[in-house]
Amino acid sequence: MYNDPAVRRHCLDRSIAAYDGPVEVEYLPVDNTEHAHTSAGAALNHAVRQASHDVVVLVHQDVYLHDLDRLAACAAALEDERWGILGANGVDADGRSVGRLRDRVILIGESAPEPAAVDTLDEVLLIARRDDLLREPLSEDPELAWHAYAVEYSLRVRAAGRLAGAVDTAITHNSMTTNLARLDEAHRHVGDLYPALVPIHTTCGTVDPGARDWGNLPLIRDHGWRRRWLQQSRIAARVRSEIGVQVVLADIAHEVDLLGYSPAEPLYLLNADRRGGFAAEAGASVTIERDGRPVVMSAVAPQHLREALRSLDRAPHVLVTGLAVGDLADLGPEVSGRDWLAGVQWDEVWLVRGQSARQRPAEWTRPQAVPLGASLSRG
Repeated sequence: MYNDPAVRRHCLDRSIAAYDGPVEVEYLPVDNTEHAHTSAGAALNHAVRQASHDVVVLVHQDVYLHDLDRLAACAAALEDERWGILGANGVDADGRSVGRLRDRVILIGESAPEPAAVDTLDEVLLIARRDDLLREPLSEDPELAWHAYAVEYSLRVRAAGRLAGAVDTAITHNSMTTNLARLDEAHRHVGDLYPALVPIHTTCGTVDPGARDWGNLPLIRDHGWRRRWLQQSRIAARVRSEIGVQVVLADIAHEVDLLGYSPAEPLYLLNADRRGGFAAEAGASVTIERDGRPVVMSAVAPQHLREALRSLDRAPHVLVTGLAVGDLADLGPEVSGRDWLAGVQWDEVWLVRGQSARQRPAEWTRPQAVPLGASLSRG
């Protein structure tokens, strides 16, 4: 289903057109630009009814499919009747993100070369038997119109005695926005529908109607960020000690568009795939635009990182993500000096070279972004 033809053409259409392998692909984009369908479930159920293959892949318009042969291998896993539905990413009973993919400019999820059981799946990409979806369509409930319909289906599958599984699908989700409208209502609804499966772990949080929501207490809401700030400040101090550059605390996945790249000077992205499951099948260079600005994306295993970084020596804007502090010593002179800025996100380190390192965006001078013991100016 799509509501932005330009996004669909640039991401999904282009990746399918680039494929020249043996898999027969039946591509059925569902036009919802005029709001013909009142829910994602309704639109996707319409596509399932049109499909002719035994297995269907339901995918967002802003996804780039790097390897359709990999998708076919994932679909073959449905020959095992234990699996009721598969997806590119989900959350297991321990709260771990499972299924390796590129989300905007970072790699997320534990690698799952074979399907791994999860509580629920994300909607970004789903794989299911067509017959299953004809018998048990996706929910068209208004409460789940645009959120948590894959969560509900995962729970429905599990309640029937089968498994929902996440598996590595070799995709990039080039999301430009985050729509959270009515997400809380959708989560409450699935909690009401499946009380026996609570707590329910999802990619957007845990559904547990009986738990106290401490996050809404004024003290936690206003100052809860300080604990994360202290934890990441410790990592930032180690980064400064290793390579001697200034450090910020920032979510580069959501703030990448603050970087000063342009159509004339693209951003070169290098993902360090420390957990595996992505670089081998989706690491080759591909250019994907973000709001008309090109990002040249590639991914490598850590042992190839220094060589890959040297190949970008003349690139005016470079972003390296997915690093551990221990990776920095080996990079050494390659990433030191005024042209580089480091960032800490969760327990990972990212590095940026170019205009944004020399003249930081205002967002990276706010208190939450400045590590303990550091003082950052904009220039």
